[in-house]
Amino acid sequence: MAVGGVGRGGGKGRAGGAKGAAGAAPAAGSSFGGKVDKAESLVGPSGLVGSSNVQGPQAADPVAAQAVAIARKLKQGGFKSKEEATKALVAEILKEKLRMKSSSLTSKITDALQDDPRLNQVLERLWSKAE
Repeated sequence: MAVGGVGRGGGKGRAGGAKGAAGAAPAAGSSFGGKVDKAESLVGPSGLVGSSNVQGPQAADPVAAQAVAIARKLKQGGFKSKEEATKALVAEILKEKLRMKSSSLTSKITDALQDDPRLNQVLERLWSKAE
């Protein structure tokens, strides 16, 4: 019987690694440790790859970034009430996600958000996250 197994043909390029002494040692300088060292140099002090996160955490979604901006503006007095800030947030979501602008739909959604206790709690949490 062949070393490669019955019916496998023992051909090169198959999974299972090299058979015999042909692929016994890799060439000097291209060892696995060298590859690890190269990858290790990409890791920044925080453990994340790359160092482009110098500015701090930012929202990946533009709507989430806009929500944080609205919350900051509310805390700084840019809006008269939380209801006005909620309307601005709903209008931004409609504009960004659905590409539409409707004041009647915005006010209906805002009223529904404020009437539901669970969603109102989420809004309160959002407004309190302003830095």
